[in-house]
Amino acid sequence: MTGHKAGGELSLGGRPVHERLTQEEPELLARVLQRIQAEVAEYRRLPVEELNGEIAVITRQALRAFCRSLLEDRPLNAAELRQIGASAARRAEEGFPLEAVLTAYHVGAREIFAVGVAAAKPAELADLAAVADRMLAFAGTVTRAVTRGYLEELRTKVGQEHTARRTLLSVLVDGGPVEVVARSAGITLPRRYLVLSTELGPHADEASPDVDAEIAVRRKLRRFLAAFERACGDGVLASVDGPGGLLLLPLGGRLSEVDVQGWRRLLGTAGRAAGVEVFAAAETAAPEGVRDAAEQTSEVLDVIRWFGREPGLYRLDDVLVEYQLTRPGAARDRLAAELTPLEAHPELLDTLDTYLAHETNRRRTAARLHVHPNTVDYRLRRVRELTGIDPVHPTGLPRIIAALAARRAGSGTTTGR
Repeated sequence: MTGHKAGGELSLGGRPVHERLTQEEPELLARVLQRIQAEVAEYRRLPVEELNGEIAVITRQALRAFCRSLLEDRPLNAAELRQIGASAARRAEEGFPLEAVLTAYHVGAREIFAVGVAAAKPAELADLAAVADRMLAFAGTVTRAVTRGYLEELRTKVGQEHTARRTLLSVLVDGGPVEVVARSAGITLPRRYLVLSTELGPHADEASPDVDAEIAVRRKLRRFLAAFERACGDGVLASVDGPGGLLLLPLGGRLSEVDVQGWRRLLGTAGRAAGVEVFAAAETAAPEGVRDAAEQTSEVLDVIRWFGREPGLYRLDDVLVEYQLTRPGAARDRLAAELTPLEAHPELLDTLDTYLAHETNRRRTAARLHVHPNTVDYRLRRVRELTGIDPVHPTGLPRIIAALAARRAGSGTTTGR
């Protein structure tokens, strides 16, 4: 019904549509801009010179492109689409919402069509339907061009910002001209950071045969990081993969430097969002002190593992004794060596780990190991016989805990929990 006439032959009000639109261009352009301002709030906040300048120019170009497409009976050509896409890219560069840009084009299309409707006669119903069809096709083509141009620029911009942030993070952690890199990237450094070394447990989906494990890991990380970005804004710097990694959170705004409980709540929120258990070591530092803080939190995270602590957030003050016990040196090596006789008896080491993980409760230890409680008692006696340390006696318990931690520190292993 709508394809029996060429575009140049379509008439409304007794005149070819493209001629009417061309003749009424100044008035129509003013009406389109006025309607865009009235219906799209973002355009009301634009500087007057931009609205009357670049926005008016691209509106005029789009109107003329539609008229040419009617006259020449064709869709928009590559040059016309490049103009529209380039304008959308500039809006993306300015941070202007894509929704507002698309709405503006659709508002303009409706206003252009309204000119034809007002002049149409009853006998021109077929031409009116054809013009409507051409206008819908035009709007669809413009939508694709705008979206493509906008998203391509956005991807470029995001990629550049991501690279700048990764570079800044590397300089903060490795040492270098932090202020110079931040200025060149257009990033304002906070006065202090909360430095978090994290370890993420596996999500249940990662082991599910019905779920792509890589997708499960990416979803876990996205949800984990999103919780920090919601709380701290776009100043978060992160280098985190599936097992965990480092985060730098800006302090002084929504995250207080002294609110340790607030840090813990935020970590808990992130862990729940990701659906995993999280271990984290925290320290605050000025930008120039991030390197040392990152090294320390990494070491504290190791200590948490070696001593089989529960998931949560820890500071050095929380594990001072444990940290000192596991520092490299002759004392650590000798402590670790006290368990050498057990290396030929892996079941004894496993029993010790489980016994300590279950707060020295022999019945829970037996249930976890699927053995009788008497077997647990026998194995603990064997530990005493082979090492001279009684893990049941109050004086022997701290030493066996320290010896196990020293052994893990020396070998780089963690508990089995």
